[in-house]
Amino acid sequence: MFVCVDGICPTELYIRLSASTLFRSLPSMKTSDVRSFVQEVLHSIHQPYTEHVIEDVFYAIEHRPEWMSEYESLCEMLGKTTVNTWGGRWIAITLGKSGEKQVTSKRCSILGSYSLLDADAKPVTVKPKEEAALQLMADYYFANKDLLPSDIRKYREQIVDLIMAGVPPSEAFCITPADGA
Repeated sequence: MFVCVDGICPTELYIRLSASTLFRSLPSMKTSDVRSFVQEVLHSIHQPYTEHVIEDVFYAIEHRPEWMSEYESLCEMLGKTTVNTWGGRWIAITLGKSGEKQVTSKRCSILGSYSLLDADAKPVTVKPKEEAALQLMADYYFANKDLLPSDIRKYREQIVDLIMAGVPPSEAFCITPADGA
């Protein structure tokens, strides 16, 4: 499931940036802070959610000063592109939705574009617990060690979080460093 925000998907962000530059320049930060934040905002929005739920969440952030302050703080640490892209992705994961169509935000100035969450995501058979996620991570690491950046171990906690959220190890290893997590 790839959810794009502001015209950028996490994998595209990874491809756009040189891995060697990226891994040296980004501090070890987590998208789990973004996840917690957008989930808090999401739960404040009236259900049923529409296919525009990503825009709804960012609109709510923009119109509540304490949320806007937290958003700006996350943007300072991680960058706006990372916060917006991962905010959209965590919303989609939380709701079990996906979307292919990218639309321009009409109600929100902090969000350029977003994916319409108009389809159910491919179901994850089982979201692994931490022990299983650690094993999946280790298996993927040893099978692909030669292809991974030498400092990928710095992102261990973020990779495990993603795998436990139902993200396949191949995606978790690919996108965690690229998003600044």
